[in-house]
Amino acid sequence: MATTNYSFAVPTVGANLNTWGGDLNANTEKLDDLLGGDQPVTGIDINSGSIDGTAIGANAASTGAFTTVSASGGVTGALTGDVTGNVTGNVTGNVTGNADTATAWATARTISLTGTITGSTSIDGSGDVSIATSGGITNDQIIDLIYPVGCLYETTVTENPGTTFGRGTWERFGNGQVTVGQDQTQSEFNTNGETGGSKTHNHDVTISRDSWGAGGSGLGSATSGRLITGSGQSENTEFLNSLRYASGDKTEGTTTESNLPPYVVVYRWKRTAL
Repeated sequence: MATTNYSFAVPTVGANLNTWGGDLNANTEKLDDLLGGDQPVTGIDINSGSIDGTAIGANAASTGAFTTVSASGGVTGALTGDVTGNVTGNVTGNVTGNADTATAWATARTISLTGTITGSTSIDGSGDVSIATSGGITNDQIIDLIYPVGCLYETTVTENPGTTFGRGTWERFGNGQVTVGQDQTQSEFNTNGETGGSKTHNHDVTISRDSWGAGGSGLGSATSGRLITGSGQSENTEFLNSLRYASGDKTEGTTTESNLPPYVVVYRWKRTAL
């Protein structure tokens, strides 16, 4: 008679010693094969001890239920259930669920934002994140909008606006001159960039002898003619007083008047290129 699971030969009661010895020897060889790993072992429930140096499920993968898993060579396949403790190493595949105590990625990542955010991006932690945006405006674009090529800029400091703003080519403009709005109805001001005018205005003056008193000794009562003839104003008492004792039939000269309005000096620049 043989056992059911591993076909061990059970010695027959009353059999001779040779029969018993043969059965025991055969059973010993089968047990040696089982313990040596030469034969598959089925139907064994191991509740104690340890299994080292061999793969579990190498020939026919199945399931396993563990309270503690320590894997130095990696875990391959699906892992279902809660994992409590640290996981060290790379995880290949999808991880579903929440990390209850995770506070940071192992490697910090940088998110760079440029312009106005009008969309979204996906972050998987595999690298730094750069979000490309549209519709924003840069500092250079702001400068170009406020101070386009051809505009004027006034300041009380000597620094070139190209240095101040970090943008554009600028040149000094209209040094020693005031600006006037362009006006098509006035010939002096109908062309952009036209220059003219003077800080002073000269008047030509002619003094006739009959405008003086007797003997030309000064301003008298004889007024047979106008005191001043020629271009300019009709009367200039200050200039006449300077000529009271002039001799001859008539005296000619020039008087100068200032045309300067109240002013304040600043630095004026013109943008000539981007």
